[in-house]
Formats: sequence, structure tokens, C-alpha cells
Amino acid sequence: MAPTAFLLVFSEPGPGVPEEEYNDWYDNEHIPLRVNTPAFLNWTRWKAVDGEKPTYGASYDLESYEATKKAPYTTLAETRSEREKDILKKIQLLDRRHYELIETPSYPPSALYDEANPASYVVFVSLEVKPELEEEFNKWYHDEHIPLLAKVPGWVRSRRFVLKDCGQMGVEGQKEQKQPPKYLAVHEWASMDGFETPEYKTALSTPWTEKIFAGVVAKERRVMQFSKKWARL
Repeated sequence: MAPTAFLLVFSEPGPGVPEEEYNDWYDNEHIPLRVNTPAFLNWTRWKAVDGEKPTYGASYDLESYEATKKAPYTTLAETRSEREKDILKKIQLLDRRHYELIETPSYPPSALYDEANPASYVVFVSLEVKPELEEEFNKWYHDEHIPLLAKVPGWVRSRRFVLKDCGQMGVEGQKEQKQPPKYLAVHEWASMDGFETPEYKTALSTPWTEKIFAGVVAKERRVMQFSKKWARL
């Protein structure tokens, strides 16, 4: 059975799309169409709390990456409404990334995890390391880094994914297509208080961590707060 997949979308309305219109489109047209599409397993919107842009995020668990290559998933792009086409032309950026779950080894979630309700906060960490360090990088993540994060108060769960494809739309996306780092870690948190604890500082300052980060060639870190979720009727 194919591993599950993950769709991560960062977006910025920009000056061309009023924020109220952008959110109305996203909440009342864009995501509802995906709620009715079988490949999607859940639907969650996030908003940045790190002061960075893009301001908005959306994440979706998917049945598999293979499901994104055939109908009805592909039909979504082929049957866009005139309103959606217009917004996607005017929006500053819509950055879409498909990932596939790295299944093993995995670390169990904490007692704070609730399958029916997203965590209050999420940290999306994208990293890419030198090729010769890649095997050790994956070992470090699962043997040390996630186990240490699991000791931090407020940690809910961590999952890892590998990039399969990506693409940008909108004013900024039309200028240049940017490739994000290869690996994504999704760390879910009940609060951000844990970021100030000794346990968190320890997780980021071990000798092994320092060795891995010396080999990092691309990095992206976003911190976002839960905004809204949907459920299939």
C-alpha cells in the first residue's frame, strides 16, 4: 500500500486581492471543493505567527501521491471557476507542494494528540543537506531530534515527508519557480511556550545537531497558528 501524502500550500493575497475576498474564496469555494474530493483526508488552514510571509498556510493529508495524478484530483485544476482563475492571476503568491510520508521509523504522538482536531500551532521545517550527509540526516531526525522534541512540554507529534513536486502561481510565482528544500518536518504543538524551555534548547544544541546543520544547504522554517478546519459530511 502506498504511503499517504501531504499537500502544503502557502499563500499571500498581496495588493491585487482584497483580504476579505481572498478568505471568502478560500473558505467558501476553494476548500469546499476539496472536501468533496475523495483523495483528501482532512483540510486545515493556518495563519503565520512568526511575522514572515506568506501569511497563510493550508495543509491536507492525502490518500497517496499517486492519487494526485488522476481524476478526480486532477479535475480540480481543469474545472476552475472564473472567480478562481481571476484570483489566481491577481494573488501575490500561491505556493503548492506535494510530499510523500516517510513512514519508518516513526515516533508516536503524545497524549495531547487528537485525530479529530488539529493542534493549536504547527512548525513547518524544510531542510536539505549535502548528499553525502543525507543518510545520517535521516538517522539523526528519527534517532535523536524527534525523541528530544517529544520531551518538550506542549509537543503533540512530528511527521516527516519528502518532496515530490511543487509549483507557484500568482504575480510572484509567474516571475520565478522556486524549488523548496527536499525534506519537510511537520511539528505540531499545543502551545508555543515550550520553545523557551531547557528541553527545547537542548534539542537544538546537541553535538549531532550541530554536525547536521553544518551540512544544511537550504532551510525554511514557518510557525503558524490554527485557523479553521473542515469535515466531510
